[in-house]
Amino acid sequence: MSNKVKIIYKRYKTALNKLKYPDSWFWGRYTINPYSGCVHACIYCDARSNRYYLEQDFENEVIVKSDIEKILELQILKSRTLLPDVVAPGGVNDAYQPVEMQEENTLRILQIFQKYKFPINIATKSSFITRDISLLNNIAMDTWCTVGFSITTTNEELASFLEPYSSPPKERLRAMKEIKDKAPKIQIGTYFMPIIPYLEDDDENLEEVIRQSKRNGADFILFAPGLTLRDSQALFFINKLNNSRYKQISEPLLNLFKGKTNPPAEYVKKMHSKLMVICNEYDIPIRIKRWIPRDYRKWNYKISEILLNKEYNEYVSTGKSNYNLKWAGLNLNNLSESIIDICKKSELSKLTNFTPEIIDLVEPILKNSKEYNQKKGIEDFL
Repeated sequence: MSNKVKIIYKRYKTALNKLKYPDSWFWGRYTINPYSGCVHACIYCDARSNRYYLEQDFENEVIVKSDIEKILELQILKSRTLLPDVVAPGGVNDAYQPVEMQEENTLRILQIFQKYKFPINIATKSSFITRDISLLNNIAMDTWCTVGFSITTTNEELASFLEPYSSPPKERLRAMKEIKDKAPKIQIGTYFMPIIPYLEDDDENLEEVIRQSKRNGADFILFAPGLTLRDSQALFFINKLNNSRYKQISEPLLNLFKGKTNPPAEYVKKMHSKLMVICNEYDIPIRIKRWIPRDYRKWNYKISEILLNKEYNEYVSTGKSNYNLKWAGLNLNNLSESIIDICKKSELSKLTNFTPEIIDLVEPILKNSKEYNQKKGIEDFL
């Protein structure tokens, strides 16, 4: 951690944020940021953009959220709507950035989530996460735990430029293997994102990241070609490039984006094709297995996972999103009753975006389930 980092302590009213829909990549329903700001100082980080309204100098000041575990526990106890679901610590910071070594906010909130049986999905660039293998394993045993290491290159020199205060890629891979060996119940993999055009999108780097991930026990690869170039984040990133040995990529990168926030669809489709071929060669899934609750949401989440995975696979293959699949899958997460009961009433067509094609896909699955066919009432005792 840079010596110039200023630590600020601040108490907030709430700790846990509920999303309108679970994220369909990481399956997160809730987010929580143990800190604000991040000393990993990744030069491409989208959290530098204006949309996050961060209160401080992003990498030189870190706000430590005082008593976050007490605020979190009180929030869980007082709320009637916070059902256990996947929590994604971090988001606009790394939950295991160096300040965690002394402040332990992440450790304390994980202990609260274990106590109240909330599943966890953590993304990190830090090998320091191995401190919590035992705790994360307990969460995995109780509910579900996924750890994704953000790795976009195995080139140590390039990584030190892009992510100056993160653990080197070889340390992240070593940590991945350690978690896999010591806590195999934890679902572990690589968040291969962002893949920066002209720096990390060559065939050699694509294969090496996937090969090393597989070699060190990864259960999945989530990939995202390109990066965002948005307002202050874009200016910071391009300025860093222009003042580095990598300045030759600035012009082609800007020409690729043509003033847009994201790379063009044809570039993304081409990269998806390459990444799919490599992932198939190494027999590694491109999606995370979802946590499934045991209450009335069980089949809602199962069917949602099927629909959203199908939509994603179609998008990767064709470059086009299937609107009905996407929104049918997302809206299922917010139902107040089980889709099994809706199916029994022959009312699947009343569900949002449930077209005849989607019903033809979903209905046989539901009707073959144990829950659909089980009898209730006195018949259970006959």
